[in-house]
Amino acid sequence: MAETLPSITGTTAAIAPVGVAEPTRRRRLPSLGVGFGVLWLATLVILTVFAGNLPFVRLPTQAVNGASNYALGPSSDFWFGSDRLGRDVFARCVYGARISLIIAVSSIVVGLLVGTALGMICGYFRGWIDRFISVFVDALLAFPAIIFAALLVGRAKALRQSEIEVLGFGFGWFNNTWAISAVFSLLAIAPITRIVRAQTLSLSQREYVLAARSLGARTPRVLLREILPNVVPALVSVMFTGVAILLAAEAGLAFLGYSVEPPKASWGLMVTENREFIEEAWWATLFPCVMLFLTVLSFNLIGDRVARRFDVREAAL
Repeated sequence: MAETLPSITGTTAAIAPVGVAEPTRRRRLPSLGVGFGVLWLATLVILTVFAGNLPFVRLPTQAVNGASNYALGPSSDFWFGSDRLGRDVFARCVYGARISLIIAVSSIVVGLLVGTALGMICGYFRGWIDRFISVFVDALLAFPAIIFAALLVGRAKALRQSEIEVLGFGFGWFNNTWAISAVFSLLAIAPITRIVRAQTLSLSQREYVLAARSLGARTPRVLLREILPNVVPALVSVMFTGVAILLAAEAGLAFLGYSVEPPKASWGLMVTENREFIEEAWWATLFPCVMLFLTVLSFNLIGDRVARRFDVREAAL
């Protein structure tokens, strides 16, 4: 409630409560950002999953009416215009989102599974196990990620055409999509391991963990029932932020010429293919960039909100 104080003239003056409106505004703005992020990602997922059944989404690799639709601007027929080969830019953005999201999400999931296991082992057992795994993690963090990704993706075609076999299985299935996912998965393990290790080091000294150990609880039960549930909030935040980082990384690799094989589409590949024609068909480059920006922004907004909700402090990471 507002307080009233007598003024010099004998009237009363109301004093508004300090610090009430500003926190309310601060809470409202993140909520609006999260709402936008959830709405955008939900729309994007629906489009990518059901693209083949939606009548307004054309095939991404097929030119529409040949050369007559070469580099047409945005219109009612082509919402995002057509590229220099007469292909629908909107359709390629939708199908490109599918490939980009598959690469980013699958990579972060693998990184979460392996990194969480390694981080919990390091933080709980400590000793020589911690030192051994930490050396491996530090080596991954020190390795130049872009060079490593470019080398593996660049050799994917040669590996696919080779006769090399592992346990009787060849590499005929190993296309650029698999190569990029493998590189990103490996690179995601190191930071996630360090985050989980820091969390486990702190949680392993909590009263409920010490009580469970004193009552004779076995190590798997302590890790899975006492520590893992308390690590999950930090992992959820890392998952959203990690997907955003990997989406941008895939676009960066594509810009360097290491991406999925044409005629497949990814946002980064679309930018790379059309950057030389930006003056005559700017929309073929602009719209993939806009969709990439909005998707990365949405993941970051949701990840930041999750971190605030569960009080995930960067200092602890």
